[in-house]
Amino acid sequence: MITEATFEGDPIRCCDFKIGKRFGKWRVTNKLDEGGFGQVYRVENIYKKGEYAALKAEPNDIEGGSAIKLEIMILQFLNKGGDKPHVMRVYHAAKHRRFCYMIVTLLGENLRTLKLNCPDERMSISTWSRIGIQCLYSIKLLHDVGFVHRDIKPANFVMGDEHDPDRARCVHILDFGLARNFAFERKKGVWAARRARGSAEFRGTMRYCSPTVHDKKEQGRKDDIWSLIYMLIELHCGLPWQKEKDKKRLELTKMNISDEALLKNFPVEMHPILPHLRTLNCYNRPNYSMIHKCFLRLIKRLGIKYNDKFDWETDAQVEDLVRCISFVKLSFI
Repeated sequence: MITEATFEGDPIRCCDFKIGKRFGKWRVTNKLDEGGFGQVYRVENIYKKGEYAALKAEPNDIEGGSAIKLEIMILQFLNKGGDKPHVMRVYHAAKHRRFCYMIVTLLGENLRTLKLNCPDERMSISTWSRIGIQCLYSIKLLHDVGFVHRDIKPANFVMGDEHDPDRARCVHILDFGLARNFAFERKKGVWAARRARGSAEFRGTMRYCSPTVHDKKEQGRKDDIWSLIYMLIELHCGLPWQKEKDKKRLELTKMNISDEALLKNFPVEMHPILPHLRTLNCYNRPNYSMIHKCFLRLIKRLGIKYNDKFDWETDAQVEDLVRCISFVKLSFI
């Protein structure tokens, strides 16, 4: 729950905090990121030296209002029944007169940044296939609580902090500012679908959004998976439209390319996924188990081991990680 909070004196800019500023038991140590809608800081627990978290703050007067309240609600849904390995933990959240903020699990680099640091800005099949399984699972977790993300892309998947052995090799899904609930749980275990709109405004990122978005139709669970496949193709060999700057030409390319042409350089094990998605509407549940098996067949053929290093890791880093998530045990039922 977001609580009202008051602080002595406002910063020069409502979300521009000085080093040392306190938020309850947390103290700002440095700025991590700054965007058009807010800022992210690294904070330390003043009572437990060496325990760090991330503070995300957004002004209340941005167009459309701060999305932090929605993000907190979704994170709480996701972590209901205990913390999940692919989901940030919310330590604290509050609303100030001019801004609101949340303090969550400190994470590492996002997949977009990691991709840019790979040779030719491409990830190996060994890396993206194992990462892809985790992304699929984290998307399924979101779907299982009744939400579609609507902005699946590399920047919204983040590895754990390298100093956190429990999360360092774990992919986390984040940024739920465009999420929308597709169903409501009327009572425990009983869900009701939300009626689809006849026409829906564009929501997402042009490069990764599904054809449904271009057609201005309601997005469903299939569209998040569609964006995931676009994302994985980009990580593997690049998308035909990824360098296109003109939005109309980009859309034209996406809407007219055949699956055969799009998947030409993509491993054959992954080819059944798009035809499956084309059979679904916004109400249908994707066959997560079938999609997962596509990854497993690819991994088996290439002899990929789950504890192999990722492209950005060194042998020493992998050896130093005491624990590693077991992807095989993730449930896609």
